[in-house]
Amino acid sequence: MNRQHVFRTDRPAQETPNKALPDGLIAGNGDLTVTLAGTSDRVKLYIGKADFWKADGRVYVEERGGIAPLGLAELLLPHLAYAEYRAEQNLDEASISLHLTEGPLSADVKITVCAGENTILVELNHSYPAVSASLSLRPLHGTGAIVESGEERDVSYMMRGFDEPELRFPTFGICALRRIFRRVSEDGRRERIVWAIAAATNHDTAAYRSQTVERVGAMTAEDCERLLSDHAAWWRDFWSKSGVSLPGNEDLELYWYAGIYACACCMGNREFPPGLWGAYSTADGMGWFGDYHLNYNYQAPFYALTASNHPELLDCYMAPLNEFLPIAKRYADEFLGVRGAVFPVGIGPHGMETDVRPDTKEHGHLFLGQKSNGAYACVIPMLHWYATRDREFAKREYYDFLRSVAIFWEDYLVFEDGRYHIYNDSLNEVGWYAGPDHMPVGHDDKNPIVSRGLVRMLMKLMIDLAGELGVDEDRIPKWRHILEHLPLGETFERNGEQILRGIDGSTELRELAMECMFPAGQIGRYSTPELFEAAKNTHRQLSIWDSHNRFCSYYPEAVRLGLPPEEIIGHIREVIEKRGLPNGMFRYGGGGLENSAAVPGTLNEMLLQSYEDIIRLFPCWDPAQDASFHGLRAFGAFVIDAEMKDGTICAQIRSEKGRLLKLEKPGEGYIVVKNGETIPLTELFTEIETEPGEFLLVRPVCG
Repeated sequence: MNRQHVFRTDRPAQETPNKALPDGLIAGNGDLTVTLAGTSDRVKLYIGKADFWKADGRVYVEERGGIAPLGLAELLLPHLAYAEYRAEQNLDEASISLHLTEGPLSADVKITVCAGENTILVELNHSYPAVSASLSLRPLHGTGAIVESGEERDVSYMMRGFDEPELRFPTFGICALRRIFRRVSEDGRRERIVWAIAAATNHDTAAYRSQTVERVGAMTAEDCERLLSDHAAWWRDFWSKSGVSLPGNEDLELYWYAGIYACACCMGNREFPPGLWGAYSTADGMGWFGDYHLNYNYQAPFYALTASNHPELLDCYMAPLNEFLPIAKRYADEFLGVRGAVFPVGIGPHGMETDVRPDTKEHGHLFLGQKSNGAYACVIPMLHWYATRDREFAKREYYDFLRSVAIFWEDYLVFEDGRYHIYNDSLNEVGWYAGPDHMPVGHDDKNPIVSRGLVRMLMKLMIDLAGELGVDEDRIPKWRHILEHLPLGETFERNGEQILRGIDGSTELRELAMECMFPAGQIGRYSTPELFEAAKNTHRQLSIWDSHNRFCSYYPEAVRLGLPPEEIIGHIREVIEKRGLPNGMFRYGGGGLENSAAVPGTLNEMLLQSYEDIIRLFPCWDPAQDASFHGLRAFGAFVIDAEMKDGTICAQIRSEKGRLLKLEKPGEGYIVVKNGETIPLTELFTEIETEPGEFLLVRPVCG
C-alpha cells in the first residue's frame, strides 16, 4: 500500500452505545473488539467478543437475548474535560489513536486489540503531573446479567455472564486489567503508561477465569512489545494478500479497505461468526438479537471476501449452519414431509433458533413464508468453491450441508407440464400468521424468481462439486434434470420494457428479482442475454440507489449490467455522505455489517469479473482514471494483479489449480505471454490451458 488508510474524527461518538452498529471508532482481532466512545475526560472502551451471547431462543421479546457486550473500560482524564478531540482509526495498523489537547496540556492514547491473542493494549502518553489518569473496568448490569468484580494481587477483573434455565447454553466472560508499565520522562513533564486488558469466555476454555487473570498478571513490558510486533506483522501479511490503488478516487479506495477491515476484525472465531452487527455490541438487546438472518443478511458480509483474496475469513461461516443442520432436517420431515433440510429465518450459534412463535401456523417457528433460506446460505460456499477449488475445505466444511439442501429441493419441487415448479414459497418476507382464517398474501407465492435462481445455482454447484470429489454419482442425473427443467425466470412488460417477473401472475416491480444476478450469478450478458436485458430494465426502473436492504447487491448488479462507472461511483459517494459512520461502516434501517461488503464488492466487480467463468479485466472502469489492484481472486482459482494506466492494461495471472483460463479481450492489440509463448487476443474470448502455479502476462503487443 502506497498511502495510509485512516478514518479521522474531531468529536466523540454521538450514538454509542447503540442497539445497532456503533458510530465509535473500532478495532478488533477477529474475536475481540473495542469500540471507542465517551468524552475527552471520560474515554470509554466498549469490549465485544464474538462468542458473548445470551442464548435465549424463546419468543422474541426486545432485549431478551442475543449478542451482548462483554465489558467496559473507562479512562479518566479529569483535567482534559474541554480538550480538543482528535481520533484516528488506522486500517493498515488496526489501531485506534486519540489525541487530546487543552492549552499546554495533552494526552495521546493508542488502543490495539492484539492479533493472535485476546489482549487489548492501552498506551497513554500524557502531560505530567498536571494531567492525572486512571483506567478501570466498569460493571455492565441489566437483562439478567450476572456481574462480579474483584482483585487478585495487582490485577482487577470484571466478570459478566448469563445462566438462566431457559437459555440454550450458559455464557460467562471476564476482562482482567493490569498496569504493565509506567515511566516518567527525564524532565518530569510526561508520563507513559501501558495497560493490558485480557479477555476470555467459557467458550474458549472452562478455566477462562483463572487463565486470564494469570496471563495478564504475568505479563511484562517485553511481552507487550512482542504482542505489538506480532500484531503489526499479522496485519502486514493480511493486507499483502490483496489491495487496490485508485489515484483520484482515494475516498473509494479508503472504503474498500474499510469494508474488508470491518469484517476481518470480527470473523476470527470459527464457532461464532458475526451476525447482523458483527461483534461490535455496545448494548444489551441488540436489534433482532444480532442473529444470523438467513434470508441474505448473514451471507452478505461474506460476498466480497473470496474475490478480495481472503477466503480464510470464511472459515467461520459454516459453523452455525452445520450445527443447525440436524434441526433443519427434522423440520423438513415434520413440517413438510420431505427429505433434506429447511431453515427458518433466524438462527444463532450452537443449534440455537433465535425467534420462536408458538401461536403461528408456521409450526410455531419464524419462516416468514420462505423456503429459500437454506439455498441462500449456499451462496457463500458457491463463491468459495469457484474461487478456490479447495477440495479438502469443501468436503470438510460444506459439502454435506449443500447436499442436504439439494435433497430438500429434490423433494419439494413439483414436476408438471414438463418443468419444475415451486409452490407456497414467499418471494419477500411475509408476516407470521395465526388463527384458522388469517393467511397473509405471499405464503402461497408460486415460482419466486429468487428461489428458482438459487436452486439452479445450487444444482449447477452440486454437479460440479460432486464430480470433483467423486461422490454422489447416482444423484447427479437428478440434479442435472432439475437444472435443465427449472426455468430461471420470466418477464412481463412494464412501461414499454421487459421486466423480470418476481412470482407467477405478478406484474409488480420486485427488487428481489435482481438477486438472481448478484449474488446468485444466474443472469449474465452471454449466458442469458434476454434475461440480461430484462434485468437491465428492471434495475433501471427500480432505481433503489439508497435502499435499506440492497446496498450490498444493487451496486454490484449495476456493474455487471455495464452501467456507466461515473454513475455508480457518484451514487456510492452519495451513500457515503448520507449513511457513512465515522468508523467506515454504514447505518441503514435493515442490516448492519452487510453494508461493509458493498464498496469492496462493487469495486472488485468494476476492476475484475469472473462470473460466467469469463475473466474480464477492468470491465467497468473509466479508462481516463488510472487504477491498479493486486491479489484479487477470480473463479477458476486464478489470482490476479493488474494495472490500468493511461487507458492501457497490463496484468499478471497466477493459476493456482491449473484450470482452463477463459479471458475476454481487454481491448485491441493485446497478447498473453505464457512460458515465453505469445498468444494474440484477437477474438472476444480466448481459452488457454494452464498449469498449477503458472504465471501468465497480459499486455499490449508493443508493451
